[in-house]
Amino acid sequence: MRIDENDPRVAAGHARLDAYRSAIGPCDVDLISDLVNPMFQGKPAWPNTRQADRIVRPAGSLVIASDGLSDPFVGTEFPEQGFGCEVYIAAPQLAGADFESLKASWAFSVVENFAMTVAKWGGLQPSLQRHGVVSTEFPMRGVLPDHMVASDGAAGFLINLTPPGRSLRIEDMPLAPIDIVALTPLPPCDLERLRSAGAAARGELAAGRCGPDGHVSRI
Repeated sequence: MRIDENDPRVAAGHARLDAYRSAIGPCDVDLISDLVNPMFQGKPAWPNTRQADRIVRPAGSLVIASDGLSDPFVGTEFPEQGFGCEVYIAAPQLAGADFESLKASWAFSVVENFAMTVAKWGGLQPSLQRHGVVSTEFPMRGVLPDHMVASDGAAGFLINLTPPGRSLRIEDMPLAPIDIVALTPLPPCDLERLRSAGAAARGELAAGRCGPDGHVSRI
């Protein structure tokens, strides 16, 4: 059956995702979004025209999360929840920051960049199913503080660290399960370990961040 914008499964998916996030902490009413959809400026298209980010405020912390990567492919008959994931960054150092400050923050820039990359990749599920935790690097000079950026301007990240006791998969979405994927910045010394030792270094870094706050940004 063709999925259109008025399909009740679209709204049901939004409601389920909102409920998941509200269980973590209060969510700002306003979404961070662009006046002109980035897909019309040459950036990767998301499954629907909705491309935004949600601010969640757990006690003593702050989360900025993509909102739209898991929307159904409106205008198609694909029975999928978009790219099968939403991504987020946990930044306790930004707890209490107001909406306008967060729009200009490094955390929003990092999540926006990562979400666009996920859209370009077409999702993360094959890599996550195979490896559990994966890693990447992005040009981040001028975005992250200098002490988090390597001499060549790149910063490293772990993808999909799992906070103990929290489900990072929403099984009961209307069309298919989705993953809730954390992005965790690494200091330059850890990026060099990833570059030199690959999967072995990734496993060691992930094991060293297995505590309840292992996924959060230490900046």
